[in-house]
Amino acid sequence: MKKFFLKQWKNEDGYIFPLTSFILLIALLLTFHQIEQFHHQQRLNELSEEQYFLEMLYQKAIISLKQEKNPPPYDYVFPDGSVHITLLAEEDLNNVFQMNLETIKGSSRTINLKYPE
Repeated sequence: MKKFFLKQWKNEDGYIFPLTSFILLIALLLTFHQIEQFHHQQRLNELSEEQYFLEMLYQKAIISLKQEKNPPPYDYVFPDGSVHITLLAEEDLNNVFQMNLETIKGSSRTINLKYPE
């Protein structure tokens, strides 16, 4: 029985060796893992880019709010999205504004902001 097993391992007439199959399986699994990792990295980059656009919209809205002379609500449209600002409450020295930020891809964020008059 031992000789038959060794004979099978030395047969090179098209028989795929178990070790070769195992190595190919590991290589295939590593390839699929790398593809999935690449897709996750792409998604993370897209989300980081959206986060960056939302932060830029916030900064642009703050600058526009500083320059505003008219009473709220304010609507601003920028190349990378739009901002809608409403006045929630007026306190002694501060106004509380609600900012709705939305990018051109559809991501949004709502921020409540205390801002001095």
